[in-house]
Amino acid sequence: MDKEKDIEKSPGWEKFAGKFHDKFKEIMAPYKNNVLETARIRRIVEKVPEFKNQEQWIYPSDHCKNHTNKGACWCALKKDAIFERISRGKFRVL
Repeated sequence: MDKEKDIEKSPGWEKFAGKFHDKFKEIMAPYKNNVLETARIRRIVEKVPEFKNQEQWIYPSDHCKNHTNKGACWCALKKDAIFERISRGKFRVL
């Protein structure tokens, strides 16, 4: 499946969340297998220049293999997800 085409066909919020996926996955890669709290993930995101003025829209729960929100990224509930939700506010980086 072509991710870019899939994102372009998505409803508005899903398209919006999906546009952050590749960079989000890249910046989280060094934390693979670590369990991080939402606040720590936020601090990591805030340091990325490409996310400047957009960090408030980037949620780990929008990129989870076992949890999702309305308008989540195309990767939610799929093998390409970035996180696994461990408990409220805690996520394992995949």
